[in-house]
Amino acid sequence: MLKAIVFDVDDTLYDQKPSFDAAFKQVFSNNFDNNLIAKIFSNYVRQERLVVAKNNLDNQLQLSKADISFHCLHHSFKAFSSESLTRQKAAEFWRLYSELSQRIQLFDGLATVFNRLFEKFKLGIITNGKTETQLSKITRLNLHHWFSRENIITSEEVNAQKPDPMIFTLMNRKFKLRGSEMMYVGSSYLNDIVPAKKAGWQAVCTTIMTAQ
Repeated sequence: MLKAIVFDVDDTLYDQKPSFDAAFKQVFSNNFDNNLIAKIFSNYVRQERLVVAKNNLDNQLQLSKADISFHCLHHSFKAFSSESLTRQKAAEFWRLYSELSQRIQLFDGLATVFNRLFEKFKLGIITNGKTETQLSKITRLNLHHWFSRENIITSEEVNAQKPDPMIFTLMNRKFKLRGSEMMYVGSSYLNDIVPAKKAGWQAVCTTIMTAQ
């Protein structure tokens, strides 16, 4: 019987596309129409999930967020644009995108969903990243209404990160529940769904794409 539902944060609970669009248009002017930007965004997010998952698995790789962004943007330009991408422009985009991403908001309707779930299930969060950064996002999203601090795990504080199933096992212990009683909701198949299932959890992938 399902007793707890645990969520990822990035890409799962809030939409990065408005921040991406604004940064992209400012850095790369008006040479791209909205449909093309939507395709570039979708590809960027897809590549980001793949690279982050590989980065988390390979201790020898350890790319910075700026390096990951450059790879994803470069791949997207090669796929959808004849224009060349310079390191300078990519770095400018990443700085602006990071700044605009501070203004995040929950996806429409999620507050209502959380209100309903809160009445029936234990709710938690498992998220990769620095504790201070992720808790700041959680505060800006007002998630403290439904998720208590003791039910939030960041990879930094437990020294384990997705896709390592251990981080899910740690949540089992925190909730004192078996894996079969837990469900994880995340946006990355490799980073979220695969390790959750390895830990014996149910899992739901909410892939956020505005264009295919």
